[in-house]
Amino acid sequence: MKFRIIFLSISLACGSAHALNVRDALVAAYQNNQELLEIRQKVIASHEQIVQAKSGFRPTVKAEAKGTLANSRTKVDTDGLHRSGSQKDQNGKIAVSQNLFRGFTDVAKVSKAEHDIFSAWAQLKAQEQEVFLKVIRAYLELYAKYATVEVHKANVVSMKKNYETASTKRSIGEETLTQESAAEAQFADAQSRLESASAELEAAKATFEQLTGLTAPEYVDHPTELVDMPGSMEMLQDVALRDNPKITQAIEDLASAKQGKKSVTGQLLPSVDFEASSTRDINKNKTSINSINYSTSPTQKSVNNQVALTLSVPLYEAGFTRSQRRQAGETVVASRISFEKVRREIIQNCRQVYRSYLAAKTNMDNSVKQVKAQQVAVDGNTQEMEVGTKILFDVLQAQTKLLEAKLGQIGTIQKYYENLYQMLSLQGKLTAEGLSLPVEIFDIKQNYNDIKNHI
Repeated sequence: MKFRIIFLSISLACGSAHALNVRDALVAAYQNNQELLEIRQKVIASHEQIVQAKSGFRPTVKAEAKGTLANSRTKVDTDGLHRSGSQKDQNGKIAVSQNLFRGFTDVAKVSKAEHDIFSAWAQLKAQEQEVFLKVIRAYLELYAKYATVEVHKANVVSMKKNYETASTKRSIGEETLTQESAAEAQFADAQSRLESASAELEAAKATFEQLTGLTAPEYVDHPTELVDMPGSMEMLQDVALRDNPKITQAIEDLASAKQGKKSVTGQLLPSVDFEASSTRDINKNKTSINSINYSTSPTQKSVNNQVALTLSVPLYEAGFTRSQRRQAGETVVASRISFEKVRREIIQNCRQVYRSYLAAKTNMDNSVKQVKAQQVAVDGNTQEMEVGTKILFDVLQAQTKLLEAKLGQIGTIQKYYENLYQMLSLQGKLTAEGLSLPVEIFDIKQNYNDIKNHI
């Protein structure tokens, strides 16, 4: 059901053809918001964890090359001879090593990396929802401030008319100075409140522009219900406990902590490594006396191929690894507590928001009736003043109550839709994909699939 502010001026209604709606604001935020752009890049960077974790299953290949040249010169005083020599050595080696078993540590590391990445995905979705909720609140604030300014403009016109009427009647003796002064005071107050509302509107525009990257429009459309709402608080809780990204993140963090403990435990188990290497050495020696070659040894070449299988069993590691294992166990316990904390918070938030939503819906219905009733009271008091059964003070009082009723209606509409969008966020639906926004969705899974098998 759509509720409209029934008292907005004709200029506001006409301007809506060029207004911005809430979906436009969310599209702009999805494409331009710096918080979202930053966390997307961080998630892309986190995908490299899976490549790093898989490196434990892959061999390492290392090549080495070394060349040595040594020269020596000796003078023999007894016979005046000069003895010199040179030696050239060249060495080359290539080695391949592959772990065959490491206590299932590598398996646990890969699983942990996957859960960490899935947790980052959930965090990205939660961050997207938080940004969207900020944008929606900024949009609702902008909508409310535009409406408030229009209400105060209309109030200024009414108060100015009252003041002019009172001045005219006083000049012919039909009103007193007290009544004229009261009308003047109301007129001055209306102008002051309009100035304050205009300043608040400019602040709301600045916030909106910062979040969306858009220039604040001249008007914004009335907010709408983007998707169907749950029919009961129980339905809201069921969906929230299943689809809320904070629940997903807590589940993945717990699974990651368990795999982290397995990874540390594996370091206490035996390890089997295979290594193959091939080494080639070339040696050449030369000796001369008085620059005349005395002897030259033949070039020596050797090739050494080696294959090794190593079994290592950790017996005592100074207590470091066992301490890490106990620490990982405590981290698992902390993750379980964190999951339960998130679950309870979501249930509590569902209850609070749903009740607030129902109250705001009732208040919005009542505010429409109140505005209509106060408008009837103003019209009645004005007519009775014209025939002399009411005085100007009665009209001013009625108009003040009408102003407060209109401002109250704006507040109830703002509160209603804020609760509405908060329920979408609790259900995990306040995302570009969940709202079917006309944007190119950031395909996080495709990016992960493109990276995970890199070598």
